[in-house]
Amino acid sequence: MEEPAAKKWKIMIADDNRELNEAIREMLIEYGFEVLQAFDGEEAFDLYCKEKPDLIFLDYLMPKMDGVDVLEEIMTVDPYALVVFITGEGSEDTAVQAMKAGAKDYVTKPFSMQYLVHTAKKFIKDHELQQENIRLKARGDAYKDNLVTITETMGEAVITIDARGTIQFMNHMARKLWGALEEMRNKPVDVLIPDPNVNLFADIRAASAEGEGYYQNEYTFRKADGGIFSGLLSASLLKSEKLTGSMVLVIRDLTDIEMMRRQVINAEKLASLGKVVEGVAHEIRNSLTSLGGFSRRLSKSVGQNSAEKIYVDYIIEDVKRLEAMILDIEEYVNYTKIHRPDFSMAHIEDIIERALIKTFGSGKFGGVAYEVNVSPGMEEIYADQDFLVEAFWHLFVNACESMEGKGSLTVNVSLHPHYLIVDVIDTGKGIPNEEIKDIFNPFYTSKPRGAGLGLSKVYMIIEEHGGFIAVNSSVNQGTRMRVFLSRKRGLKTVASSEC
Repeated sequence: MEEPAAKKWKIMIADDNRELNEAIREMLIEYGFEVLQAFDGEEAFDLYCKEKPDLIFLDYLMPKMDGVDVLEEIMTVDPYALVVFITGEGSEDTAVQAMKAGAKDYVTKPFSMQYLVHTAKKFIKDHELQQENIRLKARGDAYKDNLVTITETMGEAVITIDARGTIQFMNHMARKLWGALEEMRNKPVDVLIPDPNVNLFADIRAASAEGEGYYQNEYTFRKADGGIFSGLLSASLLKSEKLTGSMVLVIRDLTDIEMMRRQVINAEKLASLGKVVEGVAHEIRNSLTSLGGFSRRLSKSVGQNSAEKIYVDYIIEDVKRLEAMILDIEEYVNYTKIHRPDFSMAHIEDIIERALIKTFGSGKFGGVAYEVNVSPGMEEIYADQDFLVEAFWHLFVNACESMEGKGSLTVNVSLHPHYLIVDVIDTGKGIPNEEIKDIFNPFYTSKPRGAGLGLSKVYMIIEEHGGFIAVNSSVNQGTRMRVFLSRKRGLKTVASSEC
């Protein structure tokens, strides 16, 4: 005798022949099945609805409802129900009718009990395989959904290419950079690279041919809007029999990293320059002290209306200008040497207001109109308030001076996912493109007076606040200084203080 089934599968026998019904029941119980019995059509359907058996042996000739009618009712409840139809010899037409109605098989009386048990086991096994396939498909669909969700929410661009090197899939970030998938599908991946001398697909394929299966390198990419950015590309083969030769590409935008690298280099340059400037400023101040003192004495000894008096006054005026410049230099050096940030939570609106009062309070820029626009829901930032006020004061003064005291100054404050953004927009004479890269360098100035240290100090202050500055300018049309202040630092500090 065969071993009983591991699980008690539930089988219903629907046959009005009680002796046959009992005989089948005893045999199935002996093989480990749980057995339900029905002796007419209505009882069979009611019992099915109540118990939902795994397999039904359904006789054709039964009181109240015949087997075909019961089968049709069962199929309306569950079209996947396992029903084996029982017919008498010579009733093949009825069996065919039952198969069309949804029966999975049929047996013809008379039959052996062993054949009936074999049939039951066969269908139960098929049912188990079917359920396992359904579970595996559901699990695969869940994994697929999770993978799609992860891919769509990644901060890097994800692209898949086929064996020919043409684009087949792009995630959300890739679509933001290069446009809709419908427009990019089946285009060669090399369209992402602006340099015609660079063959991206050939590089990836060469690495794959060497058996590495993984490739990584930096490239310059071109966005859909024509913009250029530096990115780190990682490529891996897709392990799929259906997608032989296909690859997945992950592209990380290195713009922020490159910007931070440049900031570090600039900071090192400024620190080195500060040491040199400190020594030079000290020596110049000593000479200016002597030159200024002697010039003032000489001014008193010459005639008030003489040519010598005019020359001496010119010298005294230049000494004053140089003394003011040395004062600016010493303040700059002191900031780079001994300044220690005093950070606290602050409202950006208050900082901007203080800077505007400092700019316009003297009445020097009375011909300049200004307005401030702050987006709703603005959060506090973690800042050295006095120095951030000074930074914006320098920006406002530069803007007003570029307008030669007449124009409009607009300050817009908004939020970015990682930064608080302050736009300082003027209607001044603008900055030539070739000069923009130099405006934050120490001693660079287009003004007849001043040491050219204001914007350099602004640069250091904003950098100290975890931010940076972007400049957009057109000659004779105005300039926009966009200040990015880190939000992460403030949020982290608040959390720390609450622990």
